[in-house]
Amino acid sequence: MRVLIVVIVGLFALPLWAVAAVDTIPEEHAVEQYPSKMGVVTFNHALHAALRTNSCETCHHAHQPGEPFQVCSDCHRHQMRQMEDGGEVPKTSKAFHLRCRGCHEYTVQELHKPAGPTKCKLCHIKVTD
Repeated sequence: MRVLIVVIVGLFALPLWAVAAVDTIPEEHAVEQYPSKMGVVTFNHALHAALRTNSCETCHHAHQPGEPFQVCSDCHRHQMRQMEDGGEVPKTSKAFHLRCRGCHEYTVQELHKPAGPTKCKLCHIKVTD
């Protein structure tokens, strides 16, 4: 239930700006790959930006207008850490699972629209030699 609330707030609480996001994503960030113990996760950044169902700030939730966008790992590290106000910044893997899988699940279950994978092995692809 908590994940659903986080996803709903993440999707609808932020203002929606008309941003030409596809044009603003640097080419080297159009497709990102994240290594993990379970296999490489490939994230099509350009595809998500082209969906225009939300703003860049939905995922880049700490972004300040006029500042460059930060990569997730600038704030989300491999270990959970405390913020000055007593809140917690989840580690990278937890943040991705909450944001990405949570949004995909919400889109399928609540909006009845197709979305990305929600099962581990559909995102985490083992590389075989």
